Amino acid sequence: MARMRTKNVLCFVAWLFVSAIVAIDGDHRACAAEPACIDFEQGDDLSQYERLDWGSLEAAVVPGGIDGKGHCLQLHNPTPATTCGLRLKGPVTLRQNLLLSFDYRAEIEPGIEGAYLGMIFYVDGEQWFWHSDQFSAEWRHAEVPLGSLPPWQGHAVRPGLVFSGIQLYGRVKDKTPVKGETTARMTVYLDNIQIDVAQRESVLTDRVRQSTANPPMFHWPRPDAACTERLQYSLDPNFAGPTTVAVDTKWNFFTPPEPLQPGDWYWRVWRSSELSEGWSDIERIVVLPEAHRFTTPPMPLDPLAGGRRPRLLPVARLAEPDLTEARKAQLVKNAEKLYREGVPEHPGVHVPGDPRWPTWIDWYGKVAGGITGGTGRRLERIGSYAMLTCDPQVIQWTKELALEACRWDPEGGSAMRYGDIGAHHLLRGLNWCYDACRNTMSANEEELLRETIVRRAEQFHERLSPFRGSEANNHSWLQAFGLAESGIVLAGEYDEAGQWAELVRQLYLGRFLCCLGRQGENNEGISYWGYGLGFIVGYADMMQAVCDIDLYQHPWLRQTARFPMYCAPPNAWAVSFADTGKPNHSMRGPAETRWVRELALRTGDPYALWYSGEQEPIGGLTPKPPIDLAPSIHYEHIGWVIFNTSLVDGREGAAVALHSGRYFAGHQHPDQNSFVIHAYGEKLAIDGGYYDWYGSPHFKAYSMTTLAHNTLLVDGTGQAVCKGGADGRITTFFDSPGYGYSVGDASNPEIYDGKLSRFDRRVLFIKPGFVVVHDLVASTAETPRYDWMLHAVTPIVTDNADDSFRVTCPNAALRGRFLAPSNVNLNVTSGFPVEPVDGYSTRPVPPEKYVPEWHLYATPQQPASREEFLAVMQIQRLGEQPDPEAVIEPVEATDAHGIRIQVGGHTHLVLTREGSTEGPLRCDSLETDGQLAAVELASDRTILRAMAIGATKLRCDGQMLLDVDIPQDWAKERP
Repeated sequence: MARMRTKNVLCFVAWLFVSAIVAIDGDHRACAAEPACIDFEQGDDLSQYERLDWGSLEAAVVPGGIDGKGHCLQLHNPTPATTCGLRLKGPVTLRQNLLLSFDYRAEIEPGIEGAYLGMIFYVDGEQWFWHSDQFSAEWRHAEVPLGSLPPWQGHAVRPGLVFSGIQLYGRVKDKTPVKGETTARMTVYLDNIQIDVAQRESVLTDRVRQSTANPPMFHWPRPDAACTERLQYSLDPNFAGPTTVAVDTKWNFFTPPEPLQPGDWYWRVWRSSELSEGWSDIERIVVLPEAHRFTTPPMPLDPLAGGRRPRLLPVARLAEPDLTEARKAQLVKNAEKLYREGVPEHPGVHVPGDPRWPTWIDWYGKVAGGITGGTGRRLERIGSYAMLTCDPQVIQWTKELALEACRWDPEGGSAMRYGDIGAHHLLRGLNWCYDACRNTMSANEEELLRETIVRRAEQFHERLSPFRGSEANNHSWLQAFGLAESGIVLAGEYDEAGQWAELVRQLYLGRFLCCLGRQGENNEGISYWGYGLGFIVGYADMMQAVCDIDLYQHPWLRQTARFPMYCAPPNAWAVSFADTGKPNHSMRGPAETRWVRELALRTGDPYALWYSGEQEPIGGLTPKPPIDLAPSIHYEHIGWVIFNTSLVDGREGAAVALHSGRYFAGHQHPDQNSFVIHAYGEKLAIDGGYYDWYGSPHFKAYSMTTLAHNTLLVDGTGQAVCKGGADGRITTFFDSPGYGYSVGDASNPEIYDGKLSRFDRRVLFIKPGFVVVHDLVASTAETPRYDWMLHAVTPIVTDNADDSFRVTCPNAALRGRFLAPSNVNLNVTSGFPVEPVDGYSTRPVPPEKYVPEWHLYATPQQPASREEFLAVMQIQRLGEQPDPEAVIEPVEATDAHGIRIQVGGHTHLVLTREGSTEGPLRCDSLETDGQLAAVELASDRTILRAMAIGATKLRCDGQMLLDVDIPQDWAKERP
């Protein structure tokens, strides 16, 4: 709702300076007075602006404005703070088309970013609503229809509502997960402030969203209760011509029934109510050509409302498909145990100083997780037992526990805003109990339980509609799952229940499943793949069993069971560039087998069924080992490259992985161009640190920093943390039986805060025994410091005489040598800057669980703006018949770094292009015009295998191996 305009002197209604509000019969009513301007042309005497309150800030009327003429108000906070702004004193009575408008710009001290220009709307001195616009150093014009303010924490606009004040402020962008920890000095300029009745002009905004689903989902703020809405979308921003579609909408979201033409679609919403009438601003959805084209029927709301209870019984039967009388008797006993456990008193919100939980994280683990979430899970279980057994006593126990849980304050410590995971489980537990006991409750009991569900479900509805979160983060999925379940349970009994259920169906199709990629990948890594998938499978099972809607045919969901197989083959340590565990390198394949098995059976994937551990056919599906699948993969959407030599047994293979991709959600690490090496059941180059809890001291100081990853530090600092737009990319991926090659590009200035103009990491995997990492780095500074890092779980031994290092584990070793730069400084440290703790607590990690780490830093002796690192590493298998140690040495070459690796009578020659060269690459026996080439020679100089990247020619010992007209990535192995 903000955009640049030419100078247009707007006015603030007369009530800001004269008495424009009068009391009639005790109500505040607006007078039809002529508006008085607040364009700050009245003079620099601040006392005349008596309804503007800027507190202790420095304030002055200064020259300037949106057109560079006239005057404006300048506000500055000399002491660093999170905000800088003023409050407009009320009262302001809400009526139709009441519009707040103003011009602004904001500045912030160097090194810190501004988050937004915020607006807080107060009623009786308390915050009731919030809105924001872009934090901009350039003048912008903002308009906010007050009658269209979205609901906020249970508050909703209504005719006659009186605002006691409106705060306008610039907000610092938090640099850490702790809100309010980052402070800065800011200067905010304001001009042309007005509150007046006016119909907004619908203008094209800069708000744009890429849709990975086709048809796309349109979603806008929820209206007040009595409102008519019409959606318009078109390929024409003027909404003319044959592509324009108009739809009268029932709710504040809409997905077209058929896919749209890929391209830029413009959309807006007409709204007519007691509070506002007119078109919204125009937004843009880019429907990508590769967007998923997957649709389902809408929710069957009428059959649900008229159907028999319990509605969730088909879901309960999925866990108990062969329910015998003996099994029913056991479920009754289980239910009695749950009943005797009871519903505890809820301690409420965290209060600093409470000795029961000294810190918030102690409260979160024990209360939000243990009491709120634990009670919800027990309620869900006993509700399912009541459905499955139909035992009157179990039904009575279930009802009693549910009614006891209704005594908890829905806005207290068990509310969603204090912990959405625990609140999700509590809501679902109440859903199951209501559905199981609905036909046996009294009218009062039914009303109490239903109203409790509604109040708790509305907390999730407010968070999800309109959708403002990260579609790639599992918290959104779980919030939606619980809301959809409430919608199904209450359909026909609560007016908005059907809306909840249909909203979530459209969110899962139009935002969630589609955003995760096209190959079944997950940006938050293998651990959170499993955690988040629990909610996705739960939702998909409910939709299939209750609504006959099959989400398992969605392309992402149909393929995702293989994600763990590629990340963590059996007996191999997992590749996971994200929060994974305690420590982050602790997961071993086969991983997340419960969900792999469930998906295999639902999608008919024999390889996933084998990976889950099944050896015999189930339901006609026969497990199949992945011996005929390509063992390596490039997950394009998330920028992961994983070269495996075996998907069957990690003890017999090696894995080399590289990450360079988009930032999507909070559990990803700042590790662009980081690599991981695992081999023969050992972890050799790790993704470091512990995920003890999100935001812990260890998390902030180490694991969620670049320090913990095998990439570069620049001037002692790492990459941007959890920053949208700090995206790397994989520019090259090539795989063959003998070679794997990939290039990551981390030159995006958002990654290293503009310090680098180039960071290309070339990774060559000569399978299964050698890895070449060639970095080409350029800085925007003249004499930067670069630190090349590698982390391990065993001591790293270095030898400065030949710039070499060694990591040794029982079954494998990583032996490396730097061939560039020459005379590199090698430094090894151990430990962590801050020690991890034992999960959601402040307890130290027990000694038996503690895994130390060692860190190698390779630093050029002479700083230079442009630098190249060339590290050549041998993956050496140890054991009873260890691989011989290789000799790694440089070879004189033209326009390239030349490498010779000699091992067991064989010789590998590699040429990798230097940073700024363009001519042919040559050494004594190898020549190419490509970016990289490699050959393996037997002792008699027989060529055993060869490869080239971006080449038309490859010659070795005078023999032409490649001669084509168009550059290609090529490899050939001798039969």
